[in-house]
Order: sequence, then structure tokens, then C-alpha cells
Amino acid sequence: MRIDAHVHYTPPDLAQDLAAFSRQEPFWGLLLASTSGGKSVQGWVTAERMIADMDQAGIDRVVLMGEYRQRHEGCVARNDAALRIIQRWPDRVSAFAILQPKAGQQALDELKRCLDGGMCGVGELGPYGQGYRLDDPDFLRLAEACIDAQIPLNLHVNEEIGHYYPGKAAMPLLHFYRLACRYPELRLILAHWGGGLLFYEIMPEVRRSLQNVWYDMAGSPLLYPTDAIFKLALTCVDHKKLLYGSDYPLLACPRKQCEPDFLPFIAEIDALGLERAVYDDIMGHNAARLLGLLPADRTPEHITRRCKPQVITEVEETAGVEIGPFMAVSAVAGAWPETRPIFEAHNIPWQDSPVPYWEPISQAAAARGLGPDGQDELIRELNDAINANTPHGGRNS
Repeated sequence: MRIDAHVHYTPPDLAQDLAAFSRQEPFWGLLLASTSGGKSVQGWVTAERMIADMDQAGIDRVVLMGEYRQRHEGCVARNDAALRIIQRWPDRVSAFAILQPKAGQQALDELKRCLDGGMCGVGELGPYGQGYRLDDPDFLRLAEACIDAQIPLNLHVNEEIGHYYPGKAAMPLLHFYRLACRYPELRLILAHWGGGLLFYEIMPEVRRSLQNVWYDMAGSPLLYPTDAIFKLALTCVDHKKLLYGSDYPLLACPRKQCEPDFLPFIAEIDALGLERAVYDDIMGHNAARLLGLLPADRTPEHITRRCKPQVITEVEETAGVEIGPFMAVSAVAGAWPETRPIFEAHNIPWQDSPVPYWEPISQAAAARGLGPDGQDELIRELNDAINANTPHGGRNS
């Protein structure tokens, strides 16, 4: 059984007016429209073409991921398209629901609608591009709903260092680690090799804490040599935590393909000479167990019991509660705002708001809901500001 656990639906008609789409969905529109200064790696295919490409590559089933849209209405429309596809090809296509957690109860109602319609998970969510943190109460309610429904949750993750590319999000790996520790019963899939979080599983403590985490390899060849990343990954984690995913119709192997195709990446994996049992698990059996298509492995002991944390990372302002040395700074500052000036007086940062050196203004603006017109206005305002502070009204040379 061969299952691609991470594909998308980007039909050709979506490409016909990306400017209009970007005004509704600035962040995802940025990803679709950008070429990173060179040849675009974005592919466009119909559902029928996807099925044909699956047949050619010997793929039995794909898991259709949603695209992390900012507007609740956009999520609903995207879910409608996915529901039509899985109803047409129920034996070939599974689908995850895309949701905007900030929509509150509407998001939870949409999840129920999608599950009733045959979907089997949530994702691919992009917290940064959708405008929330992983400790946001709205997001946590959604995570708890996934636990209650016993379905997996897929989150977009990327490496924190290296060059900028469209969609590279400014969310630290620590946030994903804390989410996994907070909800050990959550079936959590971290896309794109977990942005490298899996490498830390070579530490026994981290490996124990992340037993509820799976990693897909969507888009892998765009960043990592296939032989090297597989060798490292299989050193750090149990192979049963790895899920084959292509990010189709993205051109994941642009030097080997000029149009969407599952085969180039599969050929690179086939060339590794993996043991048959390991290969079969990674290429489909692991996803089948996670989706309930095959019997699940025994649940690790730690999933059913929580370890007492060394540092208290969640506190509430409650009468009689005293601040202790093992309360996290951010938790204390969040519960008692009056402590923030004290932290600041001692040069202790209490906010976690990373601004990576590789993020351009366009993405930062798009992640905050500014479409092309809003971005143009922002650039004008920035230029007006620097011109106002430059002698003779000109720009600095």
C-alpha cells in the first residue's frame, strides 16, 4: 500500500487570476504567485490529472491537505472542493480539513461538517500565516477537538535558518515541541521533516516527549539531498514516525521535472535501498495506521500518562497563588502584566516575537492580512517616512 500523505489541490483555474485570489487570501496567494526570483516550482493540475499521475506512479491513495487560508469563508470553500473530490474517488483520496482557529465556534462547527462528510484529519494549518500562536486559546480548543475526535493534526513547519523562500514562517521549533508536550495524546504531524525538530529526537528526553509526533517529508528535495536526509532521519527517529509525502503538485525535483509528477522523488527514495519493511512503512503503512486503514501499533506508555514538568509554563492570576522560581517568565508576564516592567528593568525579555533576518516585508505584511494593494500602501508609507527624514526630501544614497 503506497500512500502520499501530503498533496495539495491547485487547479489551473486558480492560476488565471491570482491577483484577485491574493486580495482575499494574501498569504497563500503570495506562495502561489511568487517565483523566488527564478523559475516557479508551483504546479497546477486538475483532480483528474492527479488521479492519472497516481496511477502512473503506483500510488494507491493520497491525503489531500488544505491550504492555510486566513478567512473562514475561504476555508469553507476549500473544504467544499475537497469534499467533492473524496466523494468522487473515496478509494483513492482522503482529505484533511482546513480551518481558521480564530473563527472560534465557526471553526469547530466546520470541523464537524467536514468529518461528517468523510474527512479524516485537520491540516495543513499554518499558524504564522493564519495569524495565531500555538498557545492561542482558539487554537488550543481546536487541538482538543482533534483529540476528542481521535484524528491527526498536520502543521506546517520549516527550518529556522538558511535562505528565505515564500512561505517560510517565523515560528520557533520550541513552540511545536511545547505543543506536543502539552498534549501527548494529540496525533500531531509536523510537515516538511518538522523543520528539523526530528533531529533533536536523538536526545532521549526529547524522543520520549515526541512519541505522539509524526513527520512528513513534503517538498524535501527542494531543501535536502534525499540520501543525506533519510540517513540522518533514520538515525534520529523510529522509521514508523516517517510519512512519505510529496507536496504534489509542487515541482519538488525542479532539475528533473518541468511539470507535476510523483515519480522523480519516488525514484530518489527507491535508489536508497531501504530494507523492505522500512520502505513499506514509510511509503504507506505508517500513514495507513495513522488514518485507521491498518491496525494501529500499541500506544506508547507515556501517551497515557503525563510527566510532571520541571518548569511551570501555564499559570493563571488567581487569589493566593504566589510566583515561584520555576514558573516560566512568559507565563508569569502573561498572567500578571504588572510584572512586565520589572522583567524589562532587569533586561529579561518576556515576549516571544521572532523577526528572522530572512523575512521580507511582503511576507510579514501578507501574514497580517495585507493584500497586494495594502502591501503597496505599506511600501509607500515606509518610503514617505524615510524621505521625510532625509535632507532635501531625497533618499539616502
